[in-house]
Amino acid sequence: MKIFRLRRDLSRSLSALRRLYYTSRSLYHHHLHPFSRWVFFLAGLASGAILIMEIGFGIDQKHRYLATLATEVILVVLVAYEVISLFFARPTVRQHLSEHKLEIGLAGLVIFQWIFRDPLISYLDARGFTSTTAVLLFLAISQGIFVLNNLIHLVRRVQALRFLRVNPAMIFVGSFIFVILCGFALLSLPRFTAAEISFIDRLFIAVSATCVTGLSPVDIARDFTFAGQLVILILIQIGGLGLMTLTSFFSLFLAGGHSISEQLLMRDLLSEDSLGEVRKIVRSVAVFTFAIEGVGALSLYHSLPEGFLGSFENRLFHSIFHSISAFCNAGFSLYKDSLATLSQWHGFSISTFMVLIVLGGLGFPVLRALFLRIIHPASVHYRLSVSTRLVLIATAILLVAGTVAFYFMEQKGRLVGMSAGEAWMHSLFYSITTRTAGFETVSTATLALPTVFFTFLLMWIGASPVSTGGGIKTSTISVATVHIMNLIRGKQQVEVFGRTVSDDTVARAYSTVLLSFFSIFAAIFALLFLESEPFLDIIFEVVSAFGTVGLSRGITSSLSDEGKAVLCLVMFVGRVGSMTFLLAVVPRARPVNYTYPTEYIVVG
Repeated sequence: MKIFRLRRDLSRSLSALRRLYYTSRSLYHHHLHPFSRWVFFLAGLASGAILIMEIGFGIDQKHRYLATLATEVILVVLVAYEVISLFFARPTVRQHLSEHKLEIGLAGLVIFQWIFRDPLISYLDARGFTSTTAVLLFLAISQGIFVLNNLIHLVRRVQALRFLRVNPAMIFVGSFIFVILCGFALLSLPRFTAAEISFIDRLFIAVSATCVTGLSPVDIARDFTFAGQLVILILIQIGGLGLMTLTSFFSLFLAGGHSISEQLLMRDLLSEDSLGEVRKIVRSVAVFTFAIEGVGALSLYHSLPEGFLGSFENRLFHSIFHSISAFCNAGFSLYKDSLATLSQWHGFSISTFMVLIVLGGLGFPVLRALFLRIIHPASVHYRLSVSTRLVLIATAILLVAGTVAFYFMEQKGRLVGMSAGEAWMHSLFYSITTRTAGFETVSTATLALPTVFFTFLLMWIGASPVSTGGGIKTSTISVATVHIMNLIRGKQQVEVFGRTVSDDTVARAYSTVLLSFFSIFAAIFALLFLESEPFLDIIFEVVSAFGTVGLSRGITSSLSDEGKAVLCLVMFVGRVGSMTFLLAVVPRARPVNYTYPTEYIVVG
């Protein structure tokens, strides 16, 4: 009888606790959770402010204790928020764990840091770090963890795009403007620059890095600190991949997935027909990018001359920086003469740069298609599409034509005194780098006039769609060329590889060509009014900026502030595309239910 009453009392107690738990959970989600999210958000802003103060300005010893105390409070907020959210999880704790494992893992890292702080500081002390440096290191790690946690929560919370009918072109253009402004703000912090850099030069570097151009009015290795160079590297990576692609990656792998509207948006941004391919392409973009850049950095590290740059950290950073810069077709180099000096070192191979540039310029859909074709050679489901084949053929033709042209045009110029192997190697590198990369093994300012004129063509065409490069794109010139050939042969439709190219594609190709000429002409016209530099050098600078190439005949630093502002606009339009830029700024026409009579106009 006593056992029965004990069981009954225990059952009643458990039921009461369960009711209390569900009541508390409902109270938390309806009343306390919105308030706690604001507290978490404000704590994140405070953490970001402390991190910026520490990195950008430096916190003196007088305020060090206050900053450390504020960071400890912020981390308590982080852990408390995650623990309470886990305790009151809806609908189940297991589902909350599966959907928020990264946030909980970050909270676990904070707890681990609290528990083992003293042993870790002692270990770092024994390795030569001072106690102050060790504390600063943990302070920076803690703030970084909290900022990352806020980023994850921000990706989860910002769902406005699901409900707004926003033009994808406007979002694409706006994302680049946002990154440029953030980069400019960071590069304006005192501890990010090692010399006095003007307002327009800092903005120019932010635009050039985000638009993966490579033009620079200053020496980034000399005038920026390590932190500033790191910011430039991050801008290059974001600019090469595109902020929307990175945001989509975070949304997919950190925030638990895409909404249908987000997938539709990414489908438009990636120029993909199938909605089901969006997740696969976003995943492949991340995998291909980091895998290729990692292998490239490792190859560059081992090919650097022995003893070059001294310490392991310097060699590693230089390898990573140039690997990312090459794959993103940015052309930024930490060496004053780009790759001219290093290319003369025995054992340093520029082939790694060439492979990285070509892979980055092919475009992520093409890389993915080639990868699937290689691992499934016999499958009919992974045949190369018409777009992929056009890109590959155009790329091969341009590489061969550029190599042969440079070799024969510079035989009595820059290639004098070189062996046949060296001459062909430099010719191939020229053919690759002029199509949006911008690295130099020979000075562009010393090239013969026919070579310079041919360079205009390569820089104008540029890389391929959905790649890290600029220009009008290889597919654009391919469609226009095929259309002209079909018209000459008397065909009304554009046919290639047994397929008919849509009229919209042909119209977009010709519009892109025409708008590129207009953009280049307008920029040249503006610079002729603003600058007194030689006409050929101005043309070269504008075409290089529009194609996001980064090659220059040495006039970038001598341009006026107004001239640099013009080039900033040209670089931006060249990166996002003239058509995309106009689609973003010009309101769309309202659809109508009528058509005017057809009229034939004499052209040509």
